[in-house]
Amino acid sequence: MNEFLRDIQKAISDEWTAYHFYKELQSRTNNPLFVEFISSARQDEKKHYDLFQYLHYLLTGEYYEHKKEKVEFTTFKEGILRALKDELDCASYYRDLLMDIPNQQAYKPLFIAMTDETAHSTRFQTIYQSLR
Repeated sequence: MNEFLRDIQKAISDEWTAYHFYKELQSRTNNPLFVEFISSARQDEKKHYDLFQYLHYLLTGEYYEHKKEKVEFTTFKEGILRALKDELDCASYYRDLLMDIPNQQAYKPLFIAMTDETAHSTRFQTIYQSLR
């Protein structure tokens, strides 16, 4: 359980970071399709953050106070590539966590996040390919 809890805490931090990263990334384009794709991912990251905080609360009786980190990037294209890599990593991370769930309450948030991250990676891949 302690390893699973540590992994959920990492997920909470990662989702918070992604939400704020995508907010900045979205501000660097005026392409309506790119804005839509990034906004959708950003809203999902907030949803994942809330789901994982609630799961943490169910497991510990407390919400997790995490370190606030910022993603630095220079160009929009660099940010998109970073987002794509992060989304693919997160999908795998959540898939692996599904194998270690301590109770059924953990299944739904992890499954939702895993499938959302896969969809995000497809959207970011689409953006990245159009920037080449």
